[in-house]
Amino acid sequence: MYRLLFVLALLTAWSVETSANTYGSVEPMANPSVVDTTDLRSQSLEIREAFAQRLFSCGAVDDVLEALEETGGINTVNALNTSFSVVAGGFAGSTNPAYAYTVIDSGPNAATMDDIEVFTNALGFVFSQGSAFLLDADDPASFDFPANYAVLEFGRVPSLEESAALFELVGTIDDELFSSDSSGYTQFAGAYLTLQSFVPDQQFIDGYVEAADQFGVEYTPVVNNVPGLFTGGAAFPFNDWGANPGGEDYLGRIPAGSHAALEEIRAAIVAFTRRAENKAGHLKPHALARVLANQPCPR
Repeated sequence: MYRLLFVLALLTAWSVETSANTYGSVEPMANPSVVDTTDLRSQSLEIREAFAQRLFSCGAVDDVLEALEETGGINTVNALNTSFSVVAGGFAGSTNPAYAYTVIDSGPNAATMDDIEVFTNALGFVFSQGSAFLLDADDPASFDFPANYAVLEFGRVPSLEESAALFELVGTIDDELFSSDSSGYTQFAGAYLTLQSFVPDQQFIDGYVEAADQFGVEYTPVVNNVPGLFTGGAAFPFNDWGANPGGEDYLGRIPAGSHAALEEIRAAIVAFTRRAENKAGHLKPHALARVLANQPCPR
């Protein structure tokens, strides 16, 4: 089993990198319709990060990629053009750990958009997510819909808590950019990427420019000293676990030959999550963090 590379840093100028990359993210903690994770979700971000880091270090993401490759589900997404990291991801006023990934989508070792979509649906299925996130950084025609977005540059890789604090600061400036069901962000190494909420362009820009100034990070894009917005193509592949408890929405977008291998991985991760939830309901935080960091890997 090979280990996907951690994303250590973005290029100095986001606009340079966007021309060759697609970005995505998926949370590792199962949808409540699949596993009741009330006790685990009530823990601090640090403890939830320990859960995510352990599952990542166990090779759960690698297993998905290998299963798709070995069963012919994908041919172009690989460890040379795809990198992963455990980061902060926010939605509707809360932050959770997420697995963010960057895929090179142009050049001699590029991944195809079809394969990226299959891979993303497989991740959403295996981790029992309500939805996953995809963004082609510079092509509005890619995926399901065009999307405006902004990027706040830390200039270094922040902790998950720092990214969460930035999101919370945004909420004090304009709650419509924080608590609504169209508000969120994903941390990609040293960058905080946020799609435009369902508000006017200038309201979104003004709120995030002010947040960047207060937090001491750099708002991008800025052209001729005027803050603006990037535009790309986005998608939120999903499954309604209440209506489709077998993940049929995701599976319908994944080649059938890969289903059995992915179902086996998913079953092991669901069992892993249930064990973690059980521990979260019985242990104090300091002991829980230690136990989660050393929990036996899914099998």
